[in-house]
Amino acid sequence: MTTGFYQMREFPASLCLFIFMLVCAPFNAFGVEVSAQGINHRQALNNALRQAVEMTMGTNVESNTLVENFQVVRQQILRHTRGFVKSYTILKEEQLDQGAVSLTIEATVDEKNIEDSAIALATLMKMATHPRILVAARDDDFDAISSLSDEFRLLSETVENILHDDFHFDILDSEATRLLDQTNYRFSDRKNNLKRARRSGADFVVFVELLKGHDAPYTLRLESIDVASGQSIDKRETDFSMAGWTRDIKNNRKNLIRQAKEHIYGPSAQIGAALITTLHKEVYEDGQRYALDFQRFDPKLIEFLETDLTNLGGYVRHKITYQKKNALSLSYWSLLKPGALNEEISSLLQAKEIPFDFNVQNRQLSYRFDDPIFE
Repeated sequence: MTTGFYQMREFPASLCLFIFMLVCAPFNAFGVEVSAQGINHRQALNNALRQAVEMTMGTNVESNTLVENFQVVRQQILRHTRGFVKSYTILKEEQLDQGAVSLTIEATVDEKNIEDSAIALATLMKMATHPRILVAARDDDFDAISSLSDEFRLLSETVENILHDDFHFDILDSEATRLLDQTNYRFSDRKNNLKRARRSGADFVVFVELLKGHDAPYTLRLESIDVASGQSIDKRETDFSMAGWTRDIKNNRKNLIRQAKEHIYGPSAQIGAALITTLHKEVYEDGQRYALDFQRFDPKLIEFLETDLTNLGGYVRHKITYQKKNALSLSYWSLLKPGALNEEISSLLQAKEIPFDFNVQNRQLSYRFDDPIFE
């Protein structure tokens, strides 16, 4: 087995528990007739069943005041379409151009099961963990004040406390993270701190900088970065005057940090609010963008993978970036977090009794057929 990949052969307990809940839920079903198309019979049937469940969900779930996260709940329910369909009958099947299929079915859908599961899922989602954030000092700007002093650490700690106490984010201990890293040097540049954030499993990094200002003696700058993509989320700057200036350089540094600390709450709170907005958009609207890669799989599996991936929980949209006989790469947007998405994909492959290795690096998920010949 190649280094860096992990073997996965068993179903996750969470999936088994969810299926058990579906089986044991009270039965209250009715029939619905729907039509759908697909590139083959299998896809057309999956689309029809999904549509039947979606129609049954309708405004009943959406208007329920207990379901605050309707879009996420909707995706989670639709991933187990067959679990909510008691039975179905194919009423009509047509062959379309280029091998496509059109189906009309009558499906018996368990409405009460959908409603109860939606409420349970919404409750579970309220218990979801918060994002992991690393706060790091930075001074790679030409006008930046050195951030390697112990005094500057007080600024970073203040930001950590605000984001933890007021926003309840999961804040990594930056000093402990540094000491546990492969190199414990106290970096002060963007590139190396981002690498450290990735190695520590952080979702976001918040940089703290002090600069010689233009309209005021000094500028306090905070910036939040998405670790997976390296993209800036939000940047805030606050100018302030320097009081108590003396000829004592060490004393001036302490005064500077003290003045900056008095101005740090506002930009820290604004950074926190921007992160919440970003997370809300990812979780409830657009989803997170993932890079999925499948290698050395059977060509027949590659053929069906694109269809199967659209039926996973949290699916939003996808785009194929590369495909050949035994490989598939795609950009994939999902409402799920990396670990949950990996469980979904792993369960999909396990259901086909295919041994595989996997590697998860932030939002890059790679899967490879585990050929026993090469073990």
